Amino acid sequence: MISDETFFAWLDGELDPAEAAEVAALVAADPALQRKAEAHRALAGRLGAAFGPIAAAPVPDRLLVAAQPRAAEVIDLSARRAAARPISPPVQWAAMAATLAIGVVAGSMINAGSAGPVARENGQLVASGNLEAALYARLASAPAEEGARIALTFRDSAGDLCRSFTDDGTAGLACHQGGDWRIRGLFQSGEGQQSEFRMAAGPDPRLAELVDATIAGEPLDAEAERRALANLK
Repeated sequence: MISDETFFAWLDGELDPAEAAEVAALVAADPALQRKAEAHRALAGRLGAAFGPIAAAPVPDRLLVAAQPRAAEVIDLSARRAAARPISPPVQWAAMAATLAIGVVAGSMINAGSAGPVARENGQLVASGNLEAALYARLASAPAEEGARIALTFRDSAGDLCRSFTDDGTAGLACHQGGDWRIRGLFQSGEGQQSEFRMAAGPDPRLAELVDATIAGEPLDAEAERRALANLK
C-alpha cells in the first residue's frame, strides 16, 4: 500500500531512484493507481498552461521597488506624542475613563463638611482637608508616612499646575484652577499599591494614561516644583 505522501512525492519527482522505481512498479500493477496518476498529471498540465505565462512574466518594477529593503526611520516618540496630543484618541479615552472613575470612586470620599479629602463645589469635585493641604505644601520628593503622597508635578497645556497623588488607597490627578485643586481623575488603587507609590505617574495605568494626556512639556524638578507651589500662596 502506497501512502498519499509517497505517491505524490513520486509524481513530483521527489523520491530517490530506488524508491521511485519501487513505487513505479506498484503503480504499473494497480489500475486504480494508474488512473489516479493520470488524473494528477492532467491537472498539473492544465495548471501549467494557465499559470505558466504568468510565472514566466517579468516582475513589475513597482513590486521590485517595494521589495527593496529600506533604511530604518528614527522616530522621535516624544515629538510624535506631543504633536498628536490635541486630537489623539487615547487622550479622549483617558478623559472618559477618568470621568467614569470619578463617578465610581468619589462617592466614598466626598464629605459634606470640609474635613473629607474631596468636596463638591458648584458641581465640581475639588480637593479639601488634608488632601488639599498636601497638594499645596507637600513636595513629590518628600516622604509621607501618612496622608496623601504626591507623585508628579507638572503643567498642562493651559499652564495650570497639576499634581498626581494617592490618598487612602485612591490614586488621582488634581490641577489648580480658580483657587481650587480641581479633581481631573480619581481611581481606586489596587491592593497593596498605596505603600509602594513611588512611580512617576502612579502605579495605576489609568492614572498614567490621564497624566500622559494632560501633561505639557516635562515634569517639574524639585526646585521648580517648590517655586510653583510658593506662587500659589
